[in-house]
Amino acid sequence: MKDAEQGFSEKNQQDNELADVSATNLFPIRELSLKTGVNSVTLRAWERRYGLLKPKRTGKGHRLYDQADVVRVEAIMKWIQQGVAVSKVRALLDQTNEQEGVAVSVQSDNEWQQWRESLVAVANQYQESKIEQLYQQIFSQYPAEIAVRDWLIPSLEMIPKGAELAFTESVLLACLSNRISSMKVQQKSADKEVLITGLSCQRLLSAYVAAAMLLDKGVRCQLIMTPQHYEDWRALVRQLKVDAVLVFCENDLVNRVEDVLDNMAEWETTTVAVGASFWLAANDLSKTKVGQVSVMSDSIEGIKACIYELER
Repeated sequence: MKDAEQGFSEKNQQDNELADVSATNLFPIRELSLKTGVNSVTLRAWERRYGLLKPKRTGKGHRLYDQADVVRVEAIMKWIQQGVAVSKVRALLDQTNEQEGVAVSVQSDNEWQQWRESLVAVANQYQESKIEQLYQQIFSQYPAEIAVRDWLIPSLEMIPKGAELAFTESVLLACLSNRISSMKVQQKSADKEVLITGLSCQRLLSAYVAAAMLLDKGVRCQLIMTPQHYEDWRALVRQLKVDAVLVFCENDLVNRVEDVLDNMAEWETTTVAVGASFWLAANDLSKTKVGQVSVMSDSIEGIKACIYELER
């Protein structure tokens, strides 16, 4: 009982301390995360490993930030989105010479390539722990979108189809599943929610990648396997009352693309349908946009389109 009272008292002190801070121009890490779209785990990694951020501290040691930190995070993201490795960003922030920027960018391309080759090598040797270590190293340093774009997808494309690829994807799927479970707890109070559905074994990794990217943007996610009939999606969407739906459409829907799209349009919810064959069939009918439904051929572009619609 005494321990519980002490814990409650400490929590109260922390809340009071942060409440006092809110009266100033300073704010805690969770607010910096909301303002920039970079999750708090990544922000801490940037501070600890690379000295990219230098937060102020409360008396109890809690990190505090201001608008200058928001601007700095945006500058960091600008370089990372251009393909610069996070380990090279500080040098760019500390100087303005464009020629040096080009040189650092080339070095960063080489670093990404080394990480890709590392994954291919450990996949070839079926080293589960090494795959997990690479995943943790990269996903802790970079926002999910960058890690997926510059490392995960290019690396998987380099691994021969077959047992190696299946093994690697299963390990990465477990890593992403753990990430999603831990981040969902943090996103319970998020304003937006997305339903990710239409999942088959072939698209499961893409779905978990989508959830990781959306959670990184402060969006809650529900991952639900495909209902027995695509018309059952309507009841699912209405019951969950989500803000958007991301549907991975498989080849068996191609011959019914018009009916499927008309059904989705009745949901009256922002919907992004993803699938190369599905997009080709919809494009042949000039129906890649039906009401609030958009059809995309590429899964990453579909995820980004979903994020864009939510942020409008």
